[in-house]
Amino acid sequence: MDYGEVLSKAWKILWKFKVLWIFGILASCGTSQSSNFSFNNNFQTNGNGSYGSMPNLPPAVLDALSRFGRLFDSPNFIWEFIAGALAVVCIIILVEIFIGTMGRIGLIKGSAEADAGAEKLTFGGLWKESLPYFWRVFWLSLLVGSPFVIAIIALAAGVVAALVPLSNTGSNGQYFLILLPVMCVFFCIIIILAVLVGFISTQAERAIVLENKSILDGFRRGWEVLTKNLGSILIIWLITVVIGIAAAILIILPFLAVFVPLFMAFIGNTNNVNFSLTPWIAAFVCILCVYGLISWFANGILVTYLQSVWTLTYIRLTKPKQEEETPAALPTHA
Repeated sequence: MDYGEVLSKAWKILWKFKVLWIFGILASCGTSQSSNFSFNNNFQTNGNGSYGSMPNLPPAVLDALSRFGRLFDSPNFIWEFIAGALAVVCIIILVEIFIGTMGRIGLIKGSAEADAGAEKLTFGGLWKESLPYFWRVFWLSLLVGSPFVIAIIALAAGVVAALVPLSNTGSNGQYFLILLPVMCVFFCIIIILAVLVGFISTQAERAIVLENKSILDGFRRGWEVLTKNLGSILIIWLITVVIGIAAAILIILPFLAVFVPLFMAFIGNTNNVNFSLTPWIAAFVCILCVYGLISWFANGILVTYLQSVWTLTYIRLTKPKQEEETPAALPTHA
């Protein structure tokens, strides 16, 4: 396989079909499925149990805040809040899974069509073409991901179960030194298996989308492509890892160039008598928000390129070899 041709063609596709950037941004959402929630009670209660007023606010606002504050007096509030928070987290995770999966499928379809010679790609067209493959790709991801999640949870539970009974004996250190190498071996095995299954899943997704395979047939096809082309896939993987590390450094450098001097100035001004945290907190929040948007956009472009590389690699590895043309028979002279 011509690795240079794959990398250069993926780069041309990236810049010619910028609609794929949207799918790259969507695909990058599925790589970070976590949300942080914070709750702060800013209401002060009086002696009679009512909540203190804020004279600068309109009466309607004060009444609404008072009714909201009384929710904290409910004995079931903590359980209702936990249930609500869990529901919000589940909804966010489901939305991220959906748009992340659709983003990956759209990148596979778009890269393949661009490689085939398409002159124009539209978001609506790719989205519509990607929908029929959603459930198959989703269940494939669940099929290959669940065992590792279960293994990690089981390993963590086993470590806790082994250490808790030892807390009363005072010999945790000795047993922990024995348990630590075992944990390292298990984690190494899990990581190696995760990388191997990741290779298969990457090829299987393309088999499902590009060859319209079922889930199991796609997995078998992914295994077949991997075992027959292990060397080429490892080389592409190493190239994408290097590209990913280099891109991550380039993305974080502007943030460090702004954040580090600001942080040093913040440390230097802490001894000032008139020191105030407000402007520094505002500056840090602005930097984080701006950097978050920029890094999200840049990561989406990076995902677009890397997914295109893997799609072109799959196409090159599975493309039937054309039979060599036999030379035409020379005419015979009587």
